[in-house]
Amino acid sequence: MGAESPPTASQIAEAVLLDPERRRKLFRYACVQFRINEQDAEDLLQETALELLRYRSYVRSPEGFVFTVFRARCVRFSSARRTAYTQSSDSPDAVAEVCEASADGIDDQLALREALAEISSKCRRLIHAYYLEGQSLKEAARTVSLADSSVARTISRCLRKLRECMA
Repeated sequence: MGAESPPTASQIAEAVLLDPERRRKLFRYACVQFRINEQDAEDLLQETALELLRYRSYVRSPEGFVFTVFRARCVRFSSARRTAYTQSSDSPDAVAEVCEASADGIDDQLALREALAEISSKCRRLIHAYYLEGQSLKEAARTVSLADSSVARTISRCLRKLRECMA
């Protein structure tokens, strides 16, 4: 009748790596919340498992613990991606590369690349922040140093310009 001791972090890591349903849930979370593709999510899950293997302590809430460690990895990855984009956001190719995954066919990719080259870098950054990174209007406004009240109109103008360029 002795109470079982809680699992260690390394036992949890092993269980997560071997359980396809847990992996699928974490992948889905990374894709939906952070727009991370499946390959990057797999890498983040592997890094999470390695981090869990380093812990020697017992864990009372295994599901919550794994989720917290994985979420922290996703946040760091997304933040690093955002920083890399911000540093190269003046280039239309940088936004086009991110958008290419959703564009259908070579012609659409070329049209998108050309249209993005014609709009301002501020519009590119705003469109990327709001639509591709999923930032709120306030967050997107801060990204491009706009007043919160004018960001919706600015996005509409940017999209109108983008549509005109693609026509």
